[in-house]
Amino acid sequence: MLVIGKNPIYELLAKDPTEFSKIIILKKLDPDKKFKEIVKTATEHNIHVMFLNKFQFEKYFQTKSKEEGVSQGIIAFIKDFEYVPLKQVIEKNKDEKFPVVLLLDEITDPHNFGAIIRSAVCLDAKAIVIPRHNSAEVNHTVIKTSAGSVQHIDICRETNLYNSITYLKDNGYWVVGTDVNSGKNIYNVDFKMKTALVVGSEGKGMRKNITDACDILAKIPMSGKLDSLNVSVSTGIILGEILRQKLIK
Repeated sequence: MLVIGKNPIYELLAKDPTEFSKIIILKKLDPDKKFKEIVKTATEHNIHVMFLNKFQFEKYFQTKSKEEGVSQGIIAFIKDFEYVPLKQVIEKNKDEKFPVVLLLDEITDPHNFGAIIRSAVCLDAKAIVIPRHNSAEVNHTVIKTSAGSVQHIDICRETNLYNSITYLKDNGYWVVGTDVNSGKNIYNVDFKMKTALVVGSEGKGMRKNITDACDILAKIPMSGKLDSLNVSVSTGIILGEILRQKLIK
């Protein structure tokens, strides 16, 4: 799998250098400190590092493609991302007092997915669950947008999100869905419980069967001229409220 950008590569390299097969760097006259640290760590772990001119570099990565993202003159090849079974996540966190598992119902934009992962890591979610179909998956765009934080949280890729919700309920989790039409706002929800937070897709929100499966529906109260937020922003706000409540003694 391809990874682009110095920060994601730096984070992944620090976490597990055995994941890397090679690193390719665009020749620069004055590489910065982080580039030097990457090369140093790679050399120490016998990872092949290639320094290429612009023409050679673009054979591996087309820097002009906006969809591909900005490489910052460095790319790497690592093992394919390994998803974690939901059963393993529940077992791993069985002794946590108020664990939070985040479920994404058909979030298809990799930039939103990456931003959500970063918020989830910063705000103490224990895992993220995505459906196998109609969802962004972990790729180089997601890794770069998340600033490499994909390595700091378990991500599950399950065949059926509804069944995942049922399984979480069977293991003591309360399922909270986000719904702009709900009469209840997130600040009136007691999150001092095992929480499975469900976030709907960018355009349609949660599917009906997923909405029906939730124990609680809540929204972020808003008073501005617009009535909705970007899904990654709204997810961060809700996770922030959950963490705030958990930190209150």
